[in-house]
Amino acid sequence: MNYSRVVNILRSVFSVEVGLSDSEAQSLLRRMLDDPEQRSNVERELESLYQDDSVSWVLLLDNDDYVVYPADDEADAKEYLTSILWDQVFSIGTSN
Repeated sequence: MNYSRVVNILRSVFSVEVGLSDSEAQSLLRRMLDDPEQRSNVERELESLYQDDSVSWVLLLDNDDYVVYPADDEADAKEYLTSILWDQVFSIGTSN
């Protein structure tokens, strides 16, 4: 499956080349997810991604197009992606 929305967020928000601080990146992510349709699409894509046994978590974060985080292994990469994206997407708006 193509995870274009997740990849776009990683490339345009969390990539080291973009140069945002952690708080700036999270703020930008929240603004992106303020659009209900965008949020729903990202949620569905993340749910599919986490069920896909063929995905390389390392390559999602560090590849020829962008670098978010140079993970040590697949578990480290998945944990990092969970902290910056999954936990944020599924907690935004639910703690009010």
